[in-house]
Amino acid sequence: MRPVLSVILTVAIVIVPSLAGAAGFRLLETDNAGQGMAHAVAASVGDAAAVYYNPAAMVDLGEYASKAGMQFVDPMSEYTGQGKSMTTANTTFAVPNVYIVKGYSESGLAVGLGAFVDFGLGSTWSNDGPFRYVATDTQLRTTTYNLNVAKKLGDMFSIAAGVDYMTTNVRYDAMYPFGFFEPGAADGYRIMEGTGSGWGFNAAVSVKPTESLKLALTYRSNIKTTVTGDISLLNFPGTLLPILRANGVSGNDYKSSADVDINYPAILVFGIAYKPIEKLTLEADVDYTGWSSYDKLEFKFKKPLSIPGVASILPATSTQTKDYNNTVAFHFGGAYAYNDNLTLRAGYYFDPTPVPDKTFDPRLPGADRNLAAIGFGYKASDNFTVDVAYSYLWAATRSINNDVGADVMSSVDGDYKTTNHIFGISVGYQL
Repeated sequence: MRPVLSVILTVAIVIVPSLAGAAGFRLLETDNAGQGMAHAVAASVGDAAAVYYNPAAMVDLGEYASKAGMQFVDPMSEYTGQGKSMTTANTTFAVPNVYIVKGYSESGLAVGLGAFVDFGLGSTWSNDGPFRYVATDTQLRTTTYNLNVAKKLGDMFSIAAGVDYMTTNVRYDAMYPFGFFEPGAADGYRIMEGTGSGWGFNAAVSVKPTESLKLALTYRSNIKTTVTGDISLLNFPGTLLPILRANGVSGNDYKSSADVDINYPAILVFGIAYKPIEKLTLEADVDYTGWSSYDKLEFKFKKPLSIPGVASILPATSTQTKDYNNTVAFHFGGAYAYNDNLTLRAGYYFDPTPVPDKTFDPRLPGADRNLAAIGFGYKASDNFTVDVAYSYLWAATRSINNDVGADVMSSVDGDYKTTNHIFGISVGYQL
């Protein structure tokens, strides 16, 4: 058996669930009119989705506006390396959003409420792949509830401020290498599930220097969330069962409560929209994400488990370095009013990965991302609209060669390629 210190350190790394993917875990599936323009709508947004994109624009929506939509996200990641090729399971994720705005024209005020998904990830890798001890099934889901108040300051300016309450639900699975302790033993399972919540704030400013030009600046603060739940190690081999018995466990599974802090990043967006002709709107947005706040994950386990004098199976604490980099994404979009009822949309964005090679993780593999989008809006009546959008996201092949996980009978070295199909539909109502 390896030296005691080496065993403790390497197995501690094995049991640490990763809460991030290679391309970050921020989602932009927040609206379908916006999706059709690759989310380059901070300055030009003209419906209830302003709650998310630019709350200061709520003052221009009239007496009442609401919108509800769903986007279906179909990602696939491919891996080639270590003599094996495999893909993630074919899973489609449904991402909903709802927005309501009430305007008070006499006072120049508007109040808006939204529910949307700001961060999340999901992937399922094989239980017998080369990095099965690092990642198999992954689910991270957040829901943000956002209340905003906007005020119009003359014909040119409007401002807004709001509060965000975000919930988090996670499940991260991986296989457990009991063969490390008992040669030839079958793999066990490691499952971590937890929930948490946190508070943040947001602010926005809109400026309309001319009828054809609009500017917007929006900010969402970082949100720190403590996730609490359980970690389970399942299917202990026979030689380790006396360790469980000594800890009062009669079966062959072990469970401990666990917690970890996640510091979600702040987001700053600047947008500029221009109408060269009455029917055409063009917009460019610069989107900054402060990923450097996501620098480490420190896990705490209430019931550590060890082989006395030999090795730690589950440590009391374990820290995983992330060291994400701040990123700047660029979004470009256009909308053309084909006639009074039909608006055509298209867009493109480039989104660089925040994850350095040294902290790469296959739970959501990726690289610098590109997205091309098309969509349309149809005015079904004086008050009802329908927005439909489709996007295709692709990432450059990411090659990893740094032996992440090599000391725990696995490695993530190899080539990763990710693609994503996104389709959505929204229905809006406005007075």
